[in-house]
Amino acid sequence: MNHRMNDITGQLAGPVLSRFFSSSVLLELAHTGHSAIAGRLSRQYSLFEQFSSNMTVGDFYDAIFDRLVHEYRHEYIYKNAIAEKILLGKHSLNTAFMLTELRVDDCKADAVILNGTSHVYEIKSEMDSFERLDKQLLAYHKMFDLITVITTERLYKAVSGRVPTEVGIMVLAEGRYNFKTKSCYRKAESNKLNVDPIVIFNSLQQHEYLKIIKQTFGISLTHLPNTQIYREAKGYFNRLTPEAAHDVMVETLKHRRNTQRLADFIANVPNSLKAASLSIRLSREDRARFENMLHRDIASTFIEH
Repeated sequence: MNHRMNDITGQLAGPVLSRFFSSSVLLELAHTGHSAIAGRLSRQYSLFEQFSSNMTVGDFYDAIFDRLVHEYRHEYIYKNAIAEKILLGKHSLNTAFMLTELRVDDCKADAVILNGTSHVYEIKSEMDSFERLDKQLLAYHKMFDLITVITTERLYKAVSGRVPTEVGIMVLAEGRYNFKTKSCYRKAESNKLNVDPIVIFNSLQQHEYLKIIKQTFGISLTHLPNTQIYREAKGYFNRLTPEAAHDVMVETLKHRRNTQRLADFIANVPNSLKAASLSIRLSREDRARFENMLHRDIASTFIEH
């Protein structure tokens, strides 16, 4: 076993393998069917000596994901668990959808599931600090109905002692890729009546809040100069009750991406790539290329240009 093999099987294994789930690698694969970044990693760390060069890309992703679940639980592991175990395990893509990295006030929500209501999930793994948690929860209270922190068994007591009682807590069990449902679990309480319409307004895109105002008040603001649209639209949105603002936000965000077009794509990717299939923005051609690429061998796909 050479020095590079020692690297990848030791402390560097997790950080190196986790890079294959980065948006830069996944977008390369979708746009071109190949990845120079994955090629450099494969050569630098002699990955073809550990994984057969004939292994398909899909099987490779499942294999390294399983390894990361047990050895290096970075953020993607938690996001994929939310997508696979909660969104796809408990809901239907006909009525529910998941968004990642959604802007809320001056924070970004790790994952939000939208069905009849909104449920935001904040990930706090052992690789994260609690430094911004209070600020994040304060922002989420201004926009979402249900708020849950997902953490580890070791951090459960620290989290439960820190977050308000209305905030739910879930634990991704150590050694297993599932959520604990009895011990180390607290159900989130409804917060819909306390949201802030203006925070919701600022999280929407212009065409989204203009459509809401047209449907709710029968007013079109598209004739106004762009410098006035924001101010006028904000004034109308502020007339909504918290509950009404929340409910129109849910319906609007559920249609931010065409869930029907994505449903087949999400169903066809390996379990390890469910969260990725929801988070990266791809054209119809990119999705078809990505699906085809998953069946090719890694040696012909992970190549340096």
